[in-house]
Amino acid sequence: MNSVKLMQPALPAVRAAWARSCGAAVLAVACLVPGMAAHAEALPVAPAADAKPAEKPADKPAEAPADVPKLPELKLDVPADVHSITTVGRWTDKKQSGSYRVIVVHGGGDILLTRVVVQWVREKTGEPPSIVASREVEAFAAYAGNALVPSWRELERNRLQLVGDVRLVDGQRKRVRVLATTPGELTDPI
Repeated sequence: MNSVKLMQPALPAVRAAWARSCGAAVLAVACLVPGMAAHAEALPVAPAADAKPAEKPADKPAEAPADVPKLPELKLDVPADVHSITTVGRWTDKKQSGSYRVIVVHGGGDILLTRVVVQWVREKTGEPPSIVASREVEAFAAYAGNALVPSWRELERNRLQLVGDVRLVDGQRKRVRVLATTPGELTDPI
């Protein structure tokens, strides 16, 4: 039978000296090989056997930078039946320009009801955004009581396509398309 001779574990002082020498060797290689310095700094180095344990700094609360402005309180009054609000696409009209905002509202109590509203939001540098026009998509409202899934995409400037995929009560499907163009203008269903 072969016998295995077990070694005694190294003394703590020996392990610490070995770790320091390995750290020094890695640092020496890092000086020779560019780009290794960052890796060498991340390696832990064991403290010397006679070193005192480092004292932990007292826990101080994090100080906020002095130049950060205090934000005003944010007050939102969005009704609970609003399902989503999305800003999408761009419009221009005369000397105004901005983006479209699409608001989807679910509700109606006992009947299935999805309503879609398009808003034209004017954006001007140095001024807060403002709503120029707001219109409900009546072509979608005509299908109240049916399952309606709205979607939208910008075709090009001044052309936001709104699509309503409707599942009628008898199970058939219908797709209704409407274009939002300049402020307040919606096309008839396409």
